[in-house]
This record gives sequence, C-alpha cells and structure tokens, in this order.
Amino acid sequence: MESATTFEDTKERFKRIEAELNQAQANFDQVELQYIAAKNARDLAAERHRRSKEEFMERQLCRPGRWNDNYRKLLKWKEEHDGDTMVTCTKDSPEDVKKLNTWVLRNRCYYRYYNNGDKRHINEYQIYGLTKIGFVWDVSEHLWNQNMELLLKYYTEFGDFQVPKEEHGKLWRFIAKVRTAYRRKQDGQVQQELNEDRIAQLNKLNFEWVGKHPSGRNKTKPTSDSVRYEPMVKVLAEFKEEHGHLKVHSLANDWKRKKAKPSKAEYRALPKFVSFLRNQHDLWREGKPSSLDDEKVRDLTELGLEWKKPASEPRTTNRINPKRRKVVEKTIHALPGNDVKFEMHVPKLLF
Repeated sequence: MESATTFEDTKERFKRIEAELNQAQANFDQVELQYIAAKNARDLAAERHRRSKEEFMERQLCRPGRWNDNYRKLLKWKEEHDGDTMVTCTKDSPEDVKKLNTWVLRNRCYYRYYNNGDKRHINEYQIYGLTKIGFVWDVSEHLWNQNMELLLKYYTEFGDFQVPKEEHGKLWRFIAKVRTAYRRKQDGQVQQELNEDRIAQLNKLNFEWVGKHPSGRNKTKPTSDSVRYEPMVKVLAEFKEEHGHLKVHSLANDWKRKKAKPSKAEYRALPKFVSFLRNQHDLWREGKPSSLDDEKVRDLTELGLEWKKPASEPRTTNRINPKRRKVVEKTIHALPGNDVKFEMHVPKLLF
C-alpha cells in the first residue's frame, strides 16, 4: 500500500516538473523570438544610420571650400594617373603638383593626430572621403604590401628568390634591404624595416634570408658601425661633452654647406642616428615594436636628447611666418584711413 502511494507521488511530481519544463520552453521560445526581432530592428536602424551618415558626408564633400577644392584636384589626379593617390613630385614638378603633394602630406599627418585624440585638424567627413578613394594613410605599410605582391608574383613564376638586378631592379633592392635589416636584427643592431609580423609573412614564403653570391658562396657583407647602438651613443655623448648640446641637425647644415667641419668624422652620422632614435621613441611611446626600451629611453633622456612632440598633444594652427606677417601688415596699413595697430588675430580673418 505504501509503495503504491510513493509511485503516485512520484508520478504527480514528474508531471508537474514536465509541465514546468514545457512552460519554460515556451517562455524561452518567446524570448528568443523577441531577441531576434530586437536584433533585426537594431541592425536595420544601424544600416539606416550608416546610410544617412554617408549621405551627410557626401553632401559635405560637395560643398564649396578650400579643402574640398583640393579633394577634387586629388580625384582628377587619380583618374589621370591610374588610381594613384600618393602624388609624388620632384623639384622640377609643376607648382600645382607640389601644392597638391603638400596637401596630401598634411592630411596624412593630421590623420595621425586624429587617431591620437587631437581631432581639430581633420574632420570625419574628410577622412571618409579620402578613405573612399583609396587614400594611402600609411606609406610604409603601402610600399611593403606592394613589394610583397611583387615578391609573391616572382616566387610563383620562378620558384626562387634569386632576383636579377638588371630585369627587376625594384624587387632586387627590396630583397637586399630586407636581408640587410634581418642581419642587423640578428646582430642586435638597430633597424626599422622588419618587425615580427613581417618576418612571419616572409617565413610563410620560405624566404631565403641569406642571399647567394653568383660564384655560389654565401654573400656576406659587413654592416656599418654607424647603425650600431652602443658605439653611436658614445659618439653622441662625446658630441654633448664637446658642444654642450645635442642639436646635431643645426651643425649638420653647416657641415653640408662646408661652412664648418666636424672635429670628428663620426659626428657626420649623428643626424641620421638622432632622427632614427626619435622615430623609434614614437613607436615605443605608442606601445609598438621598437628598438628602444625603458632603460635606453631613460639614458637618452638623461643625456639631454629632446624627443618629438606627441601626436596627441594639441598643435597651434595660427603660427605666422614673420615674412608673411610683414606683408599682411603693409597691406593693412596701405588701406585708406587705416591706422589700426596690427594684431596677431588679423591674419585669421584674411587667410
């Protein structure tokens, strides 16, 4: 009798739990449908927002203005030069090409400021317009990708990396530069060309890091001491002790013009070394792979080396060339009945 009662109790409990499970399943299905509907509504709203934002930016690009005028010049340049947006020029290039090249370089610089928090120099619609036409924001990465495409094409066709200099000069120089950079990296010397990602890219191709001499022997070319860190820091310290400062670039201009002569031949390599240190310091400050570490940065700072201004630090945009200021001042005083003293804010209204 007792076992029959227990059986009935467990049966009722099972039915009750099964009913609760079915109810929970129904609730879950309903919530899942609500989630899917909400997700679809969100995606639809995001797509509408994206389209409206693009339409707004397109209208901004059609408005009159100096920046938009240069943007249209860049579009015309791209059409006439097979999609190129680099706008390279030489000293013999026409004046309008030089101005467009300067505008391109300036926008690339402003984009770095933008990514580091200083958003006063370039707008979002301007970044949108340049990105849309394939603008090259990172020249180094762009050139690397181009050369890697050439290397892959050559390897696919010939199956090796013995590139003849006469027929493929550009690719030959790229391979030579990469091998030199790798050799310096293995020797603990400073180099800028290779990081771990790029080395991994080349290793996937089974790249030959050591080139072969035409005679069959491995080509071993000694590297210059000018790229070694420790010797160059000692030379930099000697320069500081002799001159009392580290403004090597100002003296280097006199050396080039033969207005002065360095007391030591090693000093001629210092401008390039200091520029390299400052570029590496920028990478170190942004947390990217760099030849500098905390100890080296501290030692160089104590030595008195001045670093470049961080890209996130606000820039002043109202600096006026002294020669330009004189021209503006003369123009203002030349107006009839104008005896107002020239102020620094006046050129903002004129230019």
